[in-house]
Amino acid sequence: MTASADFNYKVALAEGLKQLQAKRLRQAEEQFRYLVTKFPRADGGHRGLARVQLELGDRPAALATLRDAAAFLARNGDRRLAIDLLRDAVSLDPIDLASHRRLAAALALAGDSGGSADEFVRYARAQLAAGDGERARLEAEYAFETLGTRIHLEGLPDIPAAQMAADPAAAPAARSPETAVAARSTTSEIEEARGLLAAGKVQAASDLLLHCVAAGIAVHEAERELVAVARALGRDDLAAERERLLKDVLELGGGAGG
Repeated sequence: MTASADFNYKVALAEGLKQLQAKRLRQAEEQFRYLVTKFPRADGGHRGLARVQLELGDRPAALATLRDAAAFLARNGDRRLAIDLLRDAVSLDPIDLASHRRLAAALALAGDSGGSADEFVRYARAQLAAGDGERARLEAEYAFETLGTRIHLEGLPDIPAAQMAADPAAAPAARSPETAVAARSTTSEIEEARGLLAAGKVQAASDLLLHCVAAGIAVHEAERELVAVARALGRDDLAAERERLLKDVLELGGGAGG
């Protein structure tokens, strides 16, 4: 950022924060949207806009702002800031599945397998605290399926072999985060997603492909494979949020036709 651009950024950010503090939300929103448009690789506009949306009572919009900003930053090589924004999102709503899954994948993509596993543990515990033991159990199973990591939580008797951290001895065939999520090569990523889809693991396939797109990995191939995933979304047991995410990615990639 040039000195002139940095000055303009700081002035607009200060004005946005001033309007937000004074509860002049529409004026604050205008400033933060300007920042998002003109300085998309800086976090101030995204965070400020999310705060305005929260003040307006639109939590889903605030979460979407943070997730979308994180995806943009990941595509442009700033994984650290993308992870920071996803952490903001999970702090805002600890049991939002889309934010949680993106954060877990972003950490794995950055080589932080321990952090990714910890995020799965955090989310499952949050679901237990919210009284949804079944969702917590499913997420513990998904963590093992995706990362090759077994996690242990009080109140999950249906996973008797679970352990607190990664345990290669308990799962000799399990994949490491680097082979399961991280971008080792275009071919392996796409082939793994195809294998997951063929095995009926639509959620795991869609997550892998979505994060390939978000990280700028094999984007066009991943988008083509998402067409097959989208066709599998007629199943009633898949969340509407996942349908929305896939729809957004397909539209960004030129649609699901072909």
